[in-house]
Amino acid sequence: GLNVVVGLAGLLDLGYVAFYAVGAYTVGLLTSTGDLGIADLSFWVAVPFAVLAAMLFGIFLGLPILGIRGDYLAIVTLGFGEIIAILARSDLLGKWLGGPQGITNIPKPLPVSPDNFLAGPNQIYYISLLCAGLIAFVAYRLRGSRLGRAWVAIREDEDVAEALGVNLVQTKVLAYMLGAAFAGLGGAIFAGLVGAVFPSSINLYVSINVVAIVVVGGMGSIPGVIVGAAFLIGLPELFREFSEYRFLFYGLALMIVMRFRPEGLLPSKVGKASMQVHDDPVMAASLADEDTEYLIGGSKA
Repeated sequence: GLNVVVGLAGLLDLGYVAFYAVGAYTVGLLTSTGDLGIADLSFWVAVPFAVLAAMLFGIFLGLPILGIRGDYLAIVTLGFGEIIAILARSDLLGKWLGGPQGITNIPKPLPVSPDNFLAGPNQIYYISLLCAGLIAFVAYRLRGSRLGRAWVAIREDEDVAEALGVNLVQTKVLAYMLGAAFAGLGGAIFAGLVGAVFPSSINLYVSINVVAIVVVGGMGSIPGVIVGAAFLIGLPELFREFSEYRFLFYGLALMIVMRFRPEGLLPSKVGKASMQVHDDPVMAASLADEDTEYLIGGSKA
């Protein structure tokens, strides 16, 4: 989801955990069998509501910040994520969201017997795999669509994109909306995995880690994001036995990747060429021709 917002549209979002939290809390409220449950729905019925709620929050965030660019956009989205985290653990909404205690007694998506192979985290693994495949397919189809080309145009140069007829407001809102919807789905699955939602799960580290996955894997590249996730989620686990120093190794690995593979571990063709232009100006003309052909749908003017 963040690959759509950052990798394709080039809109740096450091508050992405907010949409993740909206999806998780929505599923918690709709499915919990505890005191805070409001509907006693099944997981599968609650998930569409979680996705819709996160999508609405994406529109809510996108509309006021459409005219902000660069570092200022990152600061605004960071503030939005922190606001959601503070509200989740505050007494103001404690009556509905549980405050620091969060929402508990969230049932598993598939109620199976303990001896079933889908008992425990196995079912979440297969559900996650299915949803990740579905999102990857949607993102891949969007990447080559007219909307995807508009996102890439905005990422490269907003002024030129607008001059070419791209509606900046509509296109940016769609990016935030779709990215937020995917994050809401992730939050819903997280709630089903843990069986509870706590405000401590909503922190800046989650947003930073997801941004790092997109950048390290390769912005705009779906295979790159998969490789980046395996690298950045798996690497800390490899060093878990060195609990005191594992994030030191994690940081060193990030520095090495950014030094020797600044375009990412598995970048897209255009992303890789864009990085190489800085070192080889001769490629600029060739890249410009490729971008022109791509943005207008395969036929050169």
